[in-house]
Parts: sequence; C-alpha cells; structure tokens
Amino acid sequence: MENNLSIKGEIIQLVYDWFVSGKFRVNRKYQRKLVWTYDEKEKFIDSISRQYSVPLFLFVRTKTTMGEHYEIIDGMQRLDAIFSFIEGEFKLENEKYNGYFDLETMARTKELMDSGKLIQKQPILPRELCTSIANYQLPFSITSYDDMHVEEIFRRINANGRQLSKQELRQAGVIGEFSDLVRHIACKIRTDFSESDVLELSQMRKISLSNKNLDYGIDIRNIYWTKEGIITLKNIRESRDEELIAHILVYILLGPEESPTSHTLDVIYGRKEDEKRLVDKLNGKIVRLGSDSIEKKFMDVVDELKKISATSGKTYSKLLFDGDGTAKSRSFQVVFLTIYNLICSDKMITDYKGLSRALRGIGNRELQNLGSSEWGSSVRQEKINALTGIIKKYFKTAYTKGPATNEWISRLEMMLTQSMIEQQMLEFKIGLCGLNQEKKYNKQCLSKIVKTLTAMGNTEFGKKGYILLGIADKQEDSNLHRKIYDAEPRKFNTYYIVGVKDEADSSMGSLDNYFGKIRQEVEKEPIDEDVKSYILRHMKQITYYDKALILFEICAEDKPLVYDGKYYERNANSVIELEAGTEQFNNLMRRAYTRN
Repeated sequence: MENNLSIKGEIIQLVYDWFVSGKFRVNRKYQRKLVWTYDEKEKFIDSISRQYSVPLFLFVRTKTTMGEHYEIIDGMQRLDAIFSFIEGEFKLENEKYNGYFDLETMARTKELMDSGKLIQKQPILPRELCTSIANYQLPFSITSYDDMHVEEIFRRINANGRQLSKQELRQAGVIGEFSDLVRHIACKIRTDFSESDVLELSQMRKISLSNKNLDYGIDIRNIYWTKEGIITLKNIRESRDEELIAHILVYILLGPEESPTSHTLDVIYGRKEDEKRLVDKLNGKIVRLGSDSIEKKFMDVVDELKKISATSGKTYSKLLFDGDGTAKSRSFQVVFLTIYNLICSDKMITDYKGLSRALRGIGNRELQNLGSSEWGSSVRQEKINALTGIIKKYFKTAYTKGPATNEWISRLEMMLTQSMIEQQMLEFKIGLCGLNQEKKYNKQCLSKIVKTLTAMGNTEFGKKGYILLGIADKQEDSNLHRKIYDAEPRKFNTYYIVGVKDEADSSMGSLDNYFGKIRQEVEKEPIDEDVKSYILRHMKQITYYDKALILFEICAEDKPLVYDGKYYERNANSVIELEAGTEQFNNLMRRAYTRN
C-alpha cells in the first residue's frame, strides 16, 4: 500500500508554529493519556539542551475542512514536554543552568508575549542556549494511512514497549466495543473526558493528568481514585484504574463466574487465545444493552460511593480500612458490585448515615485477605454475598430503577473539567438575583441565558450546549454569595458550587416557586416556539450532593436559531451578534443548510 512516507528533521521553532496553528491532533481511541511528571519533562528537555539524540516522532497526515493536520502516533508526551517548556510551564534546571525559556528567542513566542498570551518567567536561560534548543532538529516521520492501519501501527509500536504496564500493553491500538466502554468510563471518573475522540494537542494538555509542580491540567492527586485512596498515583499513571473498571465490567456483562484475573483481560484484549469466545459474548451484550445505558449505571454507582464517603466525612480507604490495609482495588470490586447488584434489583439507598457506619472498618474485618493468591471468582462472590447481608437493610425498594435520575455528581464534575476545552458549549452562572443584599430576581439575567443558548445552538449544529445555574467560577463571587446567604459552597477544581436554593428561598419563598418563575419567564422570551419548547422540555433541577442547580440545554438540528430577530453565535465564552451579509453570517447559513 502506498503510504507517502517522509522522514526528515524539523526544527523546534517550526514545530512550535505548527502547534500554535493547531496542526497536531490526538486520537483518544488509541492514544495514552498525558501523564508525564515534571521530572520526566525536565529530563527530556535536558537531553535536547545537550543536543542528545531523541526517538523518532511518528505522525499520520490527515485532512479536514480546516486543512491539513498531523495525527500523533508516537511522541505525544515528548511534544507536550517541548511545548510546555517553551511556554514557561516549567524550567530547565541542571548543574549548569537554572531558568525558563527566553520568549524573545523565537518570532512566534515573542509575538504571543507582546500580545499578553504568554508571560516571561524569571530567571531566563541564556539566549544562546534557547537558540540552540529552538534550532534542534526533531526526527519526524510523516505518513498517510487509513484508521485501520493507524491502529495497527500504534499497536505494533507499543506492543514491545517494556516501559508500558500490562493494561497499557493490552490497550495499545485496540479498538472495539469493550475497550471503548472501558476508556469512556475511565475518562468520566478521572474527569478528563472529551465529547470528541480527536482533539488538538493544545486541548489535550488542558485535561492532562498533572502532578503538583505543573500548574495546568487535572491534578492527579484530586481525581476520584487517588483522593479516595483506592489506587496510587503510580498505578494511575500505569492505567490500573482502567484495569479495575475492566474487571468490574466483565462481571457485569458476563456474570460472576468469569475469573477476575489478568488472564481474562489478556484474552478479551486479544493478547491470548479466546477459546471461550469471550469477546463475542461481551460485544454482543454491550450492543444489546447499549453502551450509554451501561455507562450510566456504572457512574450511578460511583456517585453513590461518593455520597457515602461524603456522608461519613472519610475517604473510601479511611472508611473501610482506617487508612491501612492492602488490595483496596479488589475490595472496591466487592463494594462496587454489591451496591450495583442491589440497585439493579430495584433497591435504593435510604440511610446513608447507617450505611456509612456499617462500612466503617469493614475492610479490615471482612475484606482482609483479598490480596492473597486465592483471589478468584468464587472468593469475590463470597465476599459480595457476605457484604450484601450486612448492608441491604440500608436499602429499600425503589419506585424507579437506580438512583434518582437527577443526581449529577460525577457528570457535573466531568462537565466542569470539560469546560476547559469546550467553552463554547458550556457556561456557568451563579444565579438570577445578582450578588447584592436586595436578593431580587433580575429578568435580564434570564434573557441573557436564553440568548446564549441560541448562540450555542448556532455554533455547532447537532451538538448539545448547556448552561448551569448555581456555580461560581470566581472565588470572589463565591465569597460574596457566602456573605449574603451565610452558606458554604462545595469546591471542585477552580469552581464553587453554591447552588440556587438559598437564592430561591430568599427571593421567591421556595425552590419550586423559583423553578416555576423561570419557566414562566422563558415563555415570554423572543424566540421561536419550537426552540422555546425544547428549552422548557429539557430544563431540569439537578443535585450535586446537598446543592440544587438548574440545568438549561439546547441543540439546534435543522436551522439557525434566532433571538429577538437576530442571529448570535458563541466565540469561546463570548456571545457574538452576526449581521446579515457578513462572512460570519454567511458561514452560519452555509453550515446550517449544507449539512448532510
């Protein structure tokens, strides 16, 4: 097959220009997450500064409506290290140098510094060293292949990589119903999920798992697994969270008899012979049940576990093991599947405090031998049965299957993180009354929300946009809210979830009155009746732990949306009016009426 292969050196200065222009793409279907530490990045830059040879970078040339791009097959972590260093996110420190890249070395970085998009940090490395780094030639191999060949190339590159963990080796280049399901759930729990599988490298960096010395991305210490003491930082970097999820999914999809061992996963991921046709059974079950339905049930249980920990005031590890104990990931399988089975038998938790007390120290009493070589399907099921007998009295028969449908713990956290890369389709508002002592409803706030929804609908046809009411994205706003309502927010990343109940009670007497008032006001807004109907049908109250929020949703399917006779569109987090006859207006009409 003709692949148009080219191998040549490209200087870092030019490669950085490509990066700023959005030329590098990451396909999350087969790429590993960004997990290099500060030390690993610094060591790689140190090698470049010494003019040492570095491994080949491999790309596939792709074309989209936005032009030509380079999909990264091998070298994502190294490229990210280079661009992070250039933009001053860490410094080079060795026996000879200690400083940050000089932004005046390259024309593009000087331009970005002059416009305020980059800031020069001190101390600055010598200009001659920075020039040497900027002119360093990276070995680039650029080829052209279809998706099937790209997946196979990625698998072969990584299959013999001794630095990869067992789970990373299993996943290398593997595409399928099961592997995609594991990846999606893992991303949602870590909150580094993205709606699109293909991202620009600059976007991927915003949701990378960063350590304490890197001031961007997602702090790996704050993701669910590490914060709760279930999986160590080292093991997260080696994708042990995805291995744990895979074991749980095998139980859910194939039943309790299937062995929770590495051998089973090796078979499912195609690394060993599939004599029992497990892959066919798994994929068939996923197709019948629907991956979205499986994901939702999985995340519902994660949310219940988060609520149990919050009620107890302890992490999972400290609640079950008093901070000690081993095999926490195996104990998690037992606890998770016990709760999952109860929920699937139409039960729901009705006494979180009682359940938390029942789980206190239970790891040391009931789950103490899970690290032994005896671990297998029978031992796991024995522990599940025993735990079920202990905690089932804290569950009651539910009128609807599963937890309350409007519990949005994990989903909200995922959306808050997602906002770093998808600002156009997400927005957060603190409330409708303003941050003042009057506590009066402000109609202009709601009108702005509705106008923004129409702008979102015009930005990406067929894609949903959301506005959430009850969230402050600035600490000073959260502090004002606390002062006015004497209520503590819940913090997640850089956001403060304050909720709307305090505002609702103060301004309208109750949350029900508040919700009803919003619906009445939406009815009066100057938008098409079908758009109005969509907003009202999808508007809902959601809860995040003890905080009530209001969710607005929009999705434009077949025509541009109009607000008060005008067309708007989102540009990052701004709403831009599109005047008839302008290029932006014509582009909107073209996108709307030339879609397949």
